[in-house]
Amino acid sequence: MLIYFKMKEILISSFCVLLIAFSKVLGETQNGCKELKCGDQGPPVRFPFILKDRHPDHCGYPGFVVSCNEKQETVLELPIPAKFSVKIIDYKYQEVHLYDSDNCLLVKVSEILNTSISPFHFSEEFQDNLALFKCSLDLERRQYVHVLNGTCLTSPGHHVYAIDPDYEIDNLQSCTKIRNVLSVPSSGVQKWSKPHCTECEAGGKRCILKNNGNKSKIECVNLTKASPARANATAPARNLNIQLEAIAELE
Repeated sequence: MLIYFKMKEILISSFCVLLIAFSKVLGETQNGCKELKCGDQGPPVRFPFILKDRHPDHCGYPGFVVSCNEKQETVLELPIPAKFSVKIIDYKYQEVHLYDSDNCLLVKVSEILNTSISPFHFSEEFQDNLALFKCSLDLERRQYVHVLNGTCLTSPGHHVYAIDPDYEIDNLQSCTKIRNVLSVPSSGVQKWSKPHCTECEAGGKRCILKNNGNKSKIECVNLTKASPARANATAPARNLNIQLEAIAELE
């Protein structure tokens, strides 16, 4: 009889420990991949994106990382030094609407195009090359395509203009050519093709990574389903069932 009560006491203690562990894992599972924002006005961040230092890696797709800057703006993390702020993330049409607070998109875009490992591409075709000129005198509006007011190239007493390369250079006596750049689509929208979740999002569901160790396979699930980390709760739950069965057999 004494052995019976000792075994029952041990099993009940084990049951309590496993119950606490199971609750903790389940809580982390439910909250680990929740939708987050940078500030009140930022776009919601969820799969395929992760918010750097706030989402676990399993919450997103490789290459889809954003961060919050000191202004609480959402910033797209690309494998280049240039940074772009994100205005909108359209999960259904798989688009990221970018803007550059430094007004230097024309200069930075060439870095994006030279990055073959980026999962994003501009949604519109690029126009012809443009030539950047730094000018000490203001140009007439008919002479340029864009004027760059950002801090990336301008200096006191000068303006930087994007000009059609076929324009007669002799008419730009006060200007010095800096470089050639590609004309940026006016929308500033980048798209992604993988992972493809358009139909899933249109159906009111969400994409998540499959819990099979493959970081590129996805599945479409209902909003009520937990994140891939849910599998982490399987072992404690299985052990919990074993403990409950053992206690029942002692009764």
